[in-house]
Amino acid sequence: MAIRAQELTDWEVRGFYPHVPHLGQSMETGVVMGGVTDWMTATVPGGVHYDLWAAGWIENPYYGMNSLNCEWVENRWWMYKTAFSFQPEAGEKVYLNLKGVDYKAHFYLNKEKLGFHEGMFAAVRFDITGKLKPEGNELIVLLEHAPDEMGQIGYTSRTWTQKSRFTYKWDFSTRMVPIGLWDGVSVETTGMASLDEVRLEPLLEEENGRLIASGRMTIDGDAAAGGDPVVVVSLFDDEVLVDESELVCKREGTNSLNWKLQLNVPAVRSWNPNGMGEAGLYGVRIRIEFGGKASDTWQGFTGFRTLEWIANDDAPDSALPYTVRLNGRRMYIKGVNLTPLDIQYGTVTRDRYERMVRLLKEAGVNLVRVWGGGIIEKEDFYDCCDRAGILVWQEFIQSSSGIDNVPSKDPHFLELLKETAEAALRVKRNHVSLACWSGGNELMDIEGMPSTFEDDNIEMLRRLVMEHDPGRYFLPTSASGPNEFLMIDQPGRNHDVHGPWKYGGPVEHYNQYNRSDSLLHSEFGVDGCCSTESMACFLPESERKVDTMENNPVWRHHGEWWDTLERDTALFGAPDDLEQFAMMSQWTQAEGIRYALEANRRRKFRNSGSIVWQFNEPFPNVSCTSLVDYYERPKMAYYWARKAYATKHISLRYDKLAYSAGEHFMAEVFLHNSGEAEAGSWSAQLFDETGRMHWEMNENVLMPDNGCLRITDIRWPVLDDSLEWFAVRLQLGQQDPNVYVFSLHGQHPFAWLRRLPPAQLEWSCRSTRTERGVDTHTFEVLNSGSSVAWYVSPASSHPAAPSGRPDWFCRNAHEVLMPSERRIFEISAAAGSGIEPSSFSFMSWNNNKQSGGR
Repeated sequence: MAIRAQELTDWEVRGFYPHVPHLGQSMETGVVMGGVTDWMTATVPGGVHYDLWAAGWIENPYYGMNSLNCEWVENRWWMYKTAFSFQPEAGEKVYLNLKGVDYKAHFYLNKEKLGFHEGMFAAVRFDITGKLKPEGNELIVLLEHAPDEMGQIGYTSRTWTQKSRFTYKWDFSTRMVPIGLWDGVSVETTGMASLDEVRLEPLLEEENGRLIASGRMTIDGDAAAGGDPVVVVSLFDDEVLVDESELVCKREGTNSLNWKLQLNVPAVRSWNPNGMGEAGLYGVRIRIEFGGKASDTWQGFTGFRTLEWIANDDAPDSALPYTVRLNGRRMYIKGVNLTPLDIQYGTVTRDRYERMVRLLKEAGVNLVRVWGGGIIEKEDFYDCCDRAGILVWQEFIQSSSGIDNVPSKDPHFLELLKETAEAALRVKRNHVSLACWSGGNELMDIEGMPSTFEDDNIEMLRRLVMEHDPGRYFLPTSASGPNEFLMIDQPGRNHDVHGPWKYGGPVEHYNQYNRSDSLLHSEFGVDGCCSTESMACFLPESERKVDTMENNPVWRHHGEWWDTLERDTALFGAPDDLEQFAMMSQWTQAEGIRYALEANRRRKFRNSGSIVWQFNEPFPNVSCTSLVDYYERPKMAYYWARKAYATKHISLRYDKLAYSAGEHFMAEVFLHNSGEAEAGSWSAQLFDETGRMHWEMNENVLMPDNGCLRITDIRWPVLDDSLEWFAVRLQLGQQDPNVYVFSLHGQHPFAWLRRLPPAQLEWSCRSTRTERGVDTHTFEVLNSGSSVAWYVSPASSHPAAPSGRPDWFCRNAHEVLMPSERRIFEISAAAGSGIEPSSFSFMSWNNNKQSGGR
């Protein structure tokens, strides 16, 4: 909130041993004590590790085991400094605003100490009116070493900081504890009247919208002669003024004033989640006029929608409400859990947030859980979610620790937690995407039961939510119980549950999800390897071979918990090379995730939704439960989850993956629809390795309105013991089909996928269009051979960016093409990136080398 703002970006940083900068020179000799490092260029927002890497003081901390050589960084003090000029105008108040200081800091302006701050998520703001020189001002931020906090394993009850804990070591990241200025720093001005806080309450009433804007302002004590301030609120639809209202605030002897105004929007464009319509946004501008001129301003966006959390169908009376009703229509949660985008979270830019949210939207995600072991993200993330129609479940910064998971009652911790919560509540409440708050991740009592409002820590947060964001839903923790973890042998207790995070095997995995009675499955997953292209970015060449986490310390450093070699060897046999191993591992992850999502969705509104653990990873891992790896390369599981989350979908319910002669294969086919009732068609075929069709059905159908419909059963006697496999192919209208594969062998049941007869592919780019700065190339791919082409995907000869991230994205991949079948693939890249259609080729698991473009 400001009239004028100047970002401070020209920074340097230098490292010191603890307390040295406070003393300055030796008591014994008088010698000025030098730093651990020299002065180096600093990036703000950013972090010290990034600057040290850029300056050559440390090697790439994401590569190999280099991060072990960086652990000294968190144990040093770091001094940031910048010089700037800023000339205030007459009557202006001047403030220094630091949005993200990590973690304990001392602040000096022109050698005068401004103050001290501890924390990470509350902005630091100093009134520096009268403290600036006409030019050549020097600002110093001295950061103490990082506090000693626990990583994933420890005692939650002993937590004492509000520092993001995942950086101290988690299953998806190494230990690399950031220090630095992780969000922006600016000099800002207001007049004598300034906004302290703003609250937007957008209301949707049939076809009209109503915005109640309120807040608090402060008038400087020296401004007694300024008269009464005026608040003006303006509402815009794509820069066109929709309504404007103003209020004269009578001072009546006080300099702290509350205000409230109402604006109206006829024929409002409602805000809808991804997959349910347009995410209509309106611009809001709030201006204070005092003494005849502008004194302070605030700008943002809002959207008009109604959101309630209601009871699930057939839910026990003791259950919390877990179903979202948005704009009067129930919304099935198609969710993912988000970790911070980078272990050095200060380096995450607006562009990276936009790319990540684009991946979320393309995957059909309509809700993202911002996990309590990470961070409260920068404003850019929530802005992107507002625009994309993705609801946000925001957790406060608390997480389980394994040894005990009891929320901390340490008085100092609670004070810091309160500061974090209030700062978050006052800012994030104005985002239309915000769906709910949660006390934290996997918080429990001493008996291992999920925490409730009876816990003093959680009750404090509940009161803060009621005070600062009344009406917003607040969950005590996730999972909220009564079972913490999914336990199918305890039906009726699996309300909001977590787990499992591993593939259960070719029988038990399906038994577990077929029998689940969860009301909300807010965290679960399956692990899988990243691609070999990504491995080349962080593994030394000598380590790019099939190995295990137990045997290889470098692999263990990049994904210790998530070794899949034994699992995948049991399914496929021993892999021939690393490329094949990565493919096997990704297939198992994709199969496991797809089945879990479809099984939950078959119980729609008895089960209110799935929230996959996890969407992304903040550090590169050989294997992890993420759908998208550190370099933003989607895994096979991403694409299969995308299908399972489609607005209209067709799925197969089955009991296991391997059969033998004499058994009957039995399955059920379901239609899923998140939209309105609509006529359509579907088809299903059961075929074997010879291409012979054993069962086939085609029908027209009325898609159920926002529901799920069982449409047929498949029953096929398995008689031919000479076959290795069979498959079921389901297709809804013209959508890409779903293909489910089954084996007729008990040992290494999917070894046949490693010795497929070759397929032949031909492809051509049919068109290129440019919209909003994005080139989209449409390719047609033909399976011109006589064999099924398994898991067809694009590849590009265009080099990746220096970051290792590809500059292109394919909307569909890992597709199965029958002989003579054609499929459309859409590939997008930034306009002007130089990525040409000729750089793309298409491959399958059994691609014939003679295949090619045309």
